[in-house]
Amino acid sequence: MSALRRYALRFSVACVGVSLIHTPAAFAGTIPTFKFDGITIKPYATDQLDIGGFPKTSQPAPGVGARGGRIRNGARITIHDQVELGGIWDFGPAPGGQMRLFEGQISYIGLKPFVFTAGIFKPSFGLESMQAQGDTAFIERSSISTITRNIAAGIERQAVQIEAHGKRYHLAISGTAGTAGPGENGNQRALVFRLVGVPIRTQDLFFHVGFSGEWVFKVAHGRGEGPAATFSDYPEMNVGLTSKYLNTGKIDLRSVGAFGLEAAAAWKRLLFQGEAYEIIANKAVENTTQKLHFSGWYAQASYTLVGKPRSWKSRTAAFSSPTCAKNQNYLCNGIGLIEASARYSEANLRSASVDGEQQKAWSANLNWWPMDILKIALQYEYGTIKGGRIPENFHAILSMVQIKF
Repeated sequence: MSALRRYALRFSVACVGVSLIHTPAAFAGTIPTFKFDGITIKPYATDQLDIGGFPKTSQPAPGVGARGGRIRNGARITIHDQVELGGIWDFGPAPGGQMRLFEGQISYIGLKPFVFTAGIFKPSFGLESMQAQGDTAFIERSSISTITRNIAAGIERQAVQIEAHGKRYHLAISGTAGTAGPGENGNQRALVFRLVGVPIRTQDLFFHVGFSGEWVFKVAHGRGEGPAATFSDYPEMNVGLTSKYLNTGKIDLRSVGAFGLEAAAAWKRLLFQGEAYEIIANKAVENTTQKLHFSGWYAQASYTLVGKPRSWKSRTAAFSSPTCAKNQNYLCNGIGLIEASARYSEANLRSASVDGEQQKAWSANLNWWPMDILKIALQYEYGTIKGGRIPENFHAILSMVQIKF
């Protein structure tokens, strides 16, 4: 691990340690928010340590063990409730990852309910994608959510966006380019949109429905190469795998897009959510075009055993982590927040001449927050991979320790 990464980790741990010793009464939460002369500064960190592996696989699974899955640190600033600035650096994954700018954006929020954003950020696309990584019920998102968001949305994306949001709706449209960082091609061009409505919102019952889409009309290409893209993902948990089970390889493309439906229903402590996506890729074949269709979906349920259940945020049209109803920063109700979740997902990257394999996965997860910024998770996953050269059948166990504020 480089000296810069070690410094970032020490900085995060130091912030936590200092805040535990003394937090001014004027500030809520373990990590203080600094306010002066109409300017609000909120420190930001999402630092994760993943430990796990594959107790049983059909084939050897190299590259598993422990790693710093995400090491992201920075700050977000609000100026006179008119302008928001975000500056966050990504130091991970470690070891072996490339450091890059995770977020560098400016938003104008003075014309409510509209928000105008430009820079490097995550455009609004999909329910699971818009949940902050540290707020997801599982350690990693479903494969179909990861694959689709990486086409033209997702993190570290160069983009401009106009959105409007309220207690019962969220609307957003974005123009996106490539992703930030070394080795990335920024010459991609795409449009992304998301429409979300909340037809039912009562004290005990909540229902969310939405539609997202993205279309890449100019596919990224390297110097001296034609437009192409790869669709791939790890098996919904990654502790340093050196290969991806789902992988189409590089496909020459003229254009590509994805469209999906999302829905969620919350009743008291129970939350159901799911999404289904169709990927349409126009493959370049000599002087003609071959249309490829990939698809996938997931359904999951989460139950808050101890604490206040997840709440919906209109700005992202997604759900936050559980919180403590008693305004305690640690050991809520004497034992901390506890949540249990289960998920089933499918991702099919097989179409015509392309065989990127088909994955089915069953997962169970237990989350525990002993304090508001500390999360400990334990996840089990069983998956099957069909197609390709090496079909796979695996059992996996992953644990995670996370500091997030």
